[in-house]
Order: sequence, then structure tokens, then C-alpha cells
Amino acid sequence: SDVRGLLSPNARRVTAAIAVLALLPYAVLKVMWLAGSRIGMVPGAGPSPMHDARMEIGNVVTLVLAAIGVVVVLALSQRWGLRTPWWVIVLPAAVATGALAPIALGLPIGVVLQAAIAGDVSSGGEGDLLPAVFAVVYGGFALYGIALAALFADYAHRRWGALLSAPPRALRPPAARVAAVAALGAFAAAAVFWALAPSGAGLAGWESLAQRTVLVVVALLTLLGGAALATASPARPRTRWALGWIGCSTAAVQGPTLLLLANDATIDPLLLAVTILATPAAAWLGLSALRRGAAHR
Repeated sequence: SDVRGLLSPNARRVTAAIAVLALLPYAVLKVMWLAGSRIGMVPGAGPSPMHDARMEIGNVVTLVLAAIGVVVVLALSQRWGLRTPWWVIVLPAAVATGALAPIALGLPIGVVLQAAIAGDVSSGGEGDLLPAVFAVVYGGFALYGIALAALFADYAHRRWGALLSAPPRALRPPAARVAAVAALGAFAAAAVFWALAPSGAGLAGWESLAQRTVLVVVALLTLLGGAALATASPARPRTRWALGWIGCSTAAVQGPTLLLLANDATIDPLLLAVTILATPAAAWLGLSALRRGAAHR
């Protein structure tokens, strides 16, 4: 493609470098934990939980995901990425967007609120990890999410500018559209409930104000994404596509992510129920909007 992007070539390279560097502390921690290091753990906390089979498997999986995140950044910033099949870019980019957008948007606000109200920035759920690990890892995630958003917006403009210049079309059949939006609404309502629930009544391990702020952002993004793709309006097509992308990715990814990160492997029945509803509903909304838009180009 010879279409000029939203970023200049130099800005694209700098943004890609920032994204890769933002993931580096996380990847280094994972490698060191897998090698047996206790870096980042509370001194004298006893046997390291990182040596449990569940945690070691999780560290390997998340390290692989970090590597995939780097490959996605390269594909979005290099010319060869424009020749890559669409699903190779869209699927991992959607997973990254859904996992990181609530952190990038909600965590800075939550940390400021928590520092002002509670006087600390601990997540409350680090277990044997030092609070600094929470700050470094999630700070890196937030920076990576912002850089990835800029790169993906630039990439989408260069590759699919014609599609994004027209607003999302009303999805059919109407009954499926209503059911999908209802599923997203249920997931958003559950996220708000967990954010406002008294201590011990919300998601296990998600007790701090910073984490609860992220849950509120999850709910808002989910609702905005569903509304952007489920309604028909010619106004601000690119804004609607962006909201639909971020919101549907968030709704599709956050449920499975929270299940995988369940505190002490304890599955919340409400989380399981709304995930079963919201993840396929969000995927259907997003992919159907893309398919209908491409068919009418």
C-alpha cells in the first residue's frame, strides 16, 4: 500500500521501539522466575509460588504471549505487515487490545485515586510479590497498550482506509443483534458490581481501588463498543469503528483473561456465566460488522 499513514515513518519506528521496550521488564521477570530467581518477591516470604506447576505453566504461556506481542508490533510497523493475511493481524491485535486497553485507560486514573485516598499504590493482590512489581509490570502494559493503539490506528488507516471511511452498517438479523448487546450489557453490569462490591464480595484478588477502577473502564468500553456497532448512524464513522473495535475486543477478552488469572484458581460463577455470554457475542458483533462493511465497499 502507498497510502500515507497517520504516523510518519520515523514516528512509526519510534512508537514500535517504545512498545517493545515497554514489554521488556515483564519478559525479563518471567524468564528469571522460570530460571528459579526470587527477584521481585518479598524477602523471607517462604517457598516461591512461582515454582508451582500452575504458575510455571502460566509464566511460559504469558512469555509466549509477550513474544507474540512483539511480532504484532513489527507487523504493524513494517511494510511486510501490509501483505500479511488480515486475520494474522486482527486476531492477536484484538486480544492485545482487549487485554490492555482497560489497563492503559483505567490504571493511571486508579493509581492516582488510590494514592490520594489510600496513600499507597499497592494492588492488594500481589501475594508474595513486592508492590514495585505491580507498578513496573502494569506500567509497562499501559505504555505498550498506548503504543499499540497508535500503531494499529496507523496500520488500519493505511490498509483499510476505504472501509473505515464508511460507518458500520446495522447488523442482521435484528434478534441476534439485540441478544449480543444484551450479553455485553450483562458483562458490563457484572464488572460494575465487582467494582462497587464490598470487600470480599467482588472478584477475589481484585480489592484495590486501582483494580476496581480498571473494572469500571471495562464496563464503559464494553457498553460503548456494543452501542457503536449495534446502532446505525452516519456520524463520525472512524470514531464508531474505533469504539467498536476497543469495546468488543475488551468484552471478548476480559472474561477469559480474568478466568485465567483467577485468584488461587478459584472460578467466580458469575464471571464464568457472563464470559460464556459476552465473549462469543462480542466476537460476533465485531466480525459481523467487518464482514458487512467489506461486502459493501
